[in-house]
Amino acid sequence: MLEFGYHVVVLIDAMNSATDAGHLSTFRPLIDGYLEGMILGSATADSVILRELQRLGVPTVLVVRSVEGMRVDIVEADNAHGGAEIMKHLYELGHRRIGLVMGPENASTSRDRGRGALDYLRSVGISGDACPVMWNAFTSDAGYSCAVQMLSGANPVTAIMAGSDSIAMGILEAARVKNVDVPSKLSVAGFDDLPLSSSRMISLTTIHNSVQEMARTACRRMVERIRTGGLTPPTRDVMPIQLVRRDTTAPPPASKHS
Repeated sequence: MLEFGYHVVVLIDAMNSATDAGHLSTFRPLIDGYLEGMILGSATADSVILRELQRLGVPTVLVVRSVEGMRVDIVEADNAHGGAEIMKHLYELGHRRIGLVMGPENASTSRDRGRGALDYLRSVGISGDACPVMWNAFTSDAGYSCAVQMLSGANPVTAIMAGSDSIAMGILEAARVKNVDVPSKLSVAGFDDLPLSSSRMISLTTIHNSVQEMARTACRRMVERIRTGGLTPPTRDVMPIQLVRRDTTAPPPASKHS
């Protein structure tokens, strides 16, 4: 952005939902008297600040997540395809009872990744009843608590797709505590390909998306939006993803035995 003559201010704040309306006052001095545009990286379906930016006519770009019905530029990964790729990988390994531990249900990343996964399973004849879905937060604590429940029933899952690598880290910890070996007894796949995921200690099967390319594209769209004064139609850039196979996925025990 500096090469175009713009200064960048990075704000880290969790203002995403309708319950944060009062917190909007924190941003009003910036919105009213300083910012020429805003790139949002964690908007949800009920985001207060996004609607306020729309009302004020502030140029806005959503990156990572999208919100339907808003006339804003969107830059995101092909999340539905990523969810389908994970499920295809687990299905081809032989898994038929696969759990999904996703992030918040009002986040497009959770919704689209889950939708892609379940659509693929339906296409190969596996009903949703065989695949429990739990919505929580994009945290390792959420992954841990959800995995404990999925592994505690009479018919536990043999694989879990996590809505993010952070969730997957909690699932791996739950498996360790419950003495469920990964990957011989439980396969785990994540999403985002965080730097830790490729470490020899974790070696997580996951979906890689180029955060750097999304950031560059979002900045380019923001400059275009400011310069055109919001007169051009909103754009939607969907970035390609890639399945990265590592050491946390393998055929289920029954498949190995047979």
